[in-house]
Amino acid sequence: MVKSQQNVEDRRLRRKSAAFRLKHDVGKAVRWSAPEEREKEAEALRTRLATDLLPRTSAGEANRDVLKSFFEWKREEGPLFSGSDPDLEAVERAMAVVRRLVPRLSSLEESSLLSLDEACLEAARACTAFYRRVAIDEGPETTRSIGGRR
Repeated sequence: MVKSQQNVEDRRLRRKSAAFRLKHDVGKAVRWSAPEEREKEAEALRTRLATDLLPRTSAGEANRDVLKSFFEWKREEGPLFSGSDPDLEAVERAMAVVRRLVPRLSSLEESSLLSLDEACLEAARACTAFYRRVAIDEGPETTRSIGGRR
């Protein structure tokens, strides 16, 4: 019985950790440098999107890009969750737009830049909603009773 309870707790904590990773590595990253109000000029928007979405080098090391982070998360952590989760489906749809538009970022028309920014906003919101739901619905971090250390 104790082992079963421990397995349930371990799974719950793993799911919370995975949800937090998605929120941080994808949801936060796609909007890392976004201002309160969207840029009015297309080139300023393009520059910000490039900063947030494209991998860049720093001190000789390549920083991770958001798309790679998403697909790694999906491969490593995705199986912990239902494929029909509405928030994960929203993230998937948004990241599909990002995947389609990012390779052409330097030549996108203003309407496509706006679509890309909207997809980033949707991904960020869906990642946060997913994390909050997992963190709240699955109960407290531990289920041990007071004085029940093991």
